[in-house]
Amino acid sequence: MNSDDEFRLYVGATRYYLGRMTYAVDEFTRTLIRNWSTLSENTRSIICRDVEEEFELDDAARARGDAHKPLGWDCDRQSWENVRKLWR
Repeated sequence: MNSDDEFRLYVGATRYYLGRMTYAVDEFTRTLIRNWSTLSENTRSIICRDVEEEFELDDAARARGDAHKPLGWDCDRQSWENVRKLWR
């Protein structure tokens, strides 16, 4: 896979799955974690930025008691926490 395809596939999928609330979030995040070391630094940095931004929004929504959570249900948030461990 060339770097343009990698970028479109992984960044696009990350952006798609952020905020989703299905078993597919866990499936995607497991795939992302499994393939993280093979991704380019550019792809990883954009995914990192996007995920961190979504955590900021989710934290604020939870602090306010909003019904809608940007990272989805608690189980979805935990899946993203597992991804976040890659750089934290």
